[in-house]
Amino acid sequence: MRYETKPELPWVLLIRDNTFYSTGMYLERALQRLCNVITLYFDVRPWINLLFRTPITKLLDKLWKVEKAPTPEIDMVLVVDPVRRRFNFSSDVPTAYYAIDSHVAFHEHLQFARVQDYDFVFVAQKDDIPKYRKTGCKEVHWLPLACDPDIHKKWKLPTKYDICFIGKAPPKSERWQIIKPLKKEFNVFFGHKYLHDMARIYSQSKIVLNKSLAGDLNMRMFEAMSCGRLLLTDRIANGLEELFTNKKHLVIYDDLEDLARKIRYYLKNTGEREKIAIRGQREVHRKHTYLHRAAHILSVVLGYCPSRRFQSA
Repeated sequence: MRYETKPELPWVLLIRDNTFYSTGMYLERALQRLCNVITLYFDVRPWINLLFRTPITKLLDKLWKVEKAPTPEIDMVLVVDPVRRRFNFSSDVPTAYYAIDSHVAFHEHLQFARVQDYDFVFVAQKDDIPKYRKTGCKEVHWLPLACDPDIHKKWKLPTKYDICFIGKAPPKSERWQIIKPLKKEFNVFFGHKYLHDMARIYSQSKIVLNKSLAGDLNMRMFEAMSCGRLLLTDRIANGLEELFTNKKHLVIYDDLEDLARKIRYYLKNTGEREKIAIRGQREVHRKHTYLHRAAHILSVVLGYCPSRRFQSA
């Protein structure tokens, strides 16, 4: 819980889930490079949500006394989805909620997390911003997901797969209906991998496939490009083509037939494939890391611009 702190920097209380591969974990790593962070980890199982009733300020005081040190004055509280609980905060501390899964959990954010009680709401899926504004959220900002170049990096490994998909694809799902026929024609890796193991599989693949869930701008897009591999993604909204240019940073497909045709083309045209992959990698490293996202949150909520520290981090 404790690490080297710097008194001149803001103190952020980060509340996130307790998994090791979530957006909350990546944001924690980034915030620790830009400010002082105290993190509270919560189990996100639904039945645990109903049991939590302790006011967060009292819990923080108790935890900090264990460290035998004065409780620091918190400058900001940040709660990251999928933590969907209502907390009691001091009224003089600005609060922010990062709603990542707005495309599937909007009503949970309202009912359980009570996002309308926060001073700031950051939404990963751009098209859902109006929904949060209509519920009375005070300030709503677009904050896409991102990559962590220290983890999502290209490994010097021999290529083993034509294409890979890392993630969930249950039988009869849209994703499985795409992956199943591809496996008959191409050498496909399909399964679950995390962190460095995921980056290694991406590095061993010529192409990374993305199929969104309900049109979400997901983590896979940023992570695959960060690993220096060509990303083939379905055509979605949510600001995708505001962030990236088709056939410059990534390649967009429209249906299974179009996808298969483009896989054949880019497997054959190695030079073109690698040029797009390199440009995509440069773009996410230049604009779309979790350091960029953490710095933006600090700037919006606290008016604190860690640009100098960000450049040296």
